[in-house]
Amino acid sequence: MRRVLLLCMAASLFLMAFILRAEESPLATRVEHFFLVSDRAQTLFTYFKDTFQLPEVWQFSQHERFSSGGLSLGNTVLEFVKAEWEWPKGAKPLKTVFYGIAFEPTLDADATAAELTKRNIPLQTPPPSKFQTDDRKQVLWENVGLPALPPANASVFFCDYKDRQAVAQRRKGASAELAKRMGGPLGVVAVAEITVGVQDLNDARGKWSALLNPSPRISDDAFDFSAGPRIHLVHAQSPGIQGIVLRVRSIGEAEKFLKDRQLLAKDDAGHIAISPMAIEGLAIRFMEK
Repeated sequence: MRRVLLLCMAASLFLMAFILRAEESPLATRVEHFFLVSDRAQTLFTYFKDTFQLPEVWQFSQHERFSSGGLSLGNTVLEFVKAEWEWPKGAKPLKTVFYGIAFEPTLDADATAAELTKRNIPLQTPPPSKFQTDDRKQVLWENVGLPALPPANASVFFCDYKDRQAVAQRRKGASAELAKRMGGPLGVVAVAEITVGVQDLNDARGKWSALLNPSPRISDDAFDFSAGPRIHLVHAQSPGIQGIVLRVRSIGEAEKFLKDRQLLAKDDAGHIAISPMAIEGLAIRFMEK
């Protein structure tokens, strides 16, 4: 009898530990991709592909409500989007901007939505994206939006690709090609950081923590993942995705390449960057590997 009781207690403890681990599992595994929005998206896609020799993850092509192409930055994908959907009044960016962050969810779209509801995090679930082939529509992905996550003028969401294995293989293949090219003339290794500007840091910190916990954290304002770039929250009078930081093999070589082509700029802190004038005002600076 005592042995049976001990076995039951052990089983109960194991079950409780399993449940606790499940509750502590992060909702996001990585930044699967992030994107800019521009009326000149295809021109920018071609410029980044040819000038910086970034491998193509998918070619620039037309979808139902937008057109886009994706290029590899090593540990994530930069998508160039020309939006053809109808924007809410006053919501359309007036210029080229980094606009969206797509997380790869640990769970599928339905389970992610259920967990967000459990955490009291507002969500939005648009119709799944489909494509036509042989008179048959297949679901390519489902998004779960996060409309209350600051900043309001950016799109942050979970992207549940239905064939994750194929997507991961395509991403890894392009990343391997980037490494084979030694990161192109800039020596790109990976995206170190996506910088997100918010007006109220305390409010943003709480909401992002509720979403991403228990992801490893570098500091109160920076969230890290085992793969992919970190998300760094900063105070900004004009909220939105401020820019990105690329990790390169050699700052000196990247600086020389940019200087030789009159593409070199430096930010207020003295970090080298691509001249915003050459890339429609985007902020892309560098740090050494």
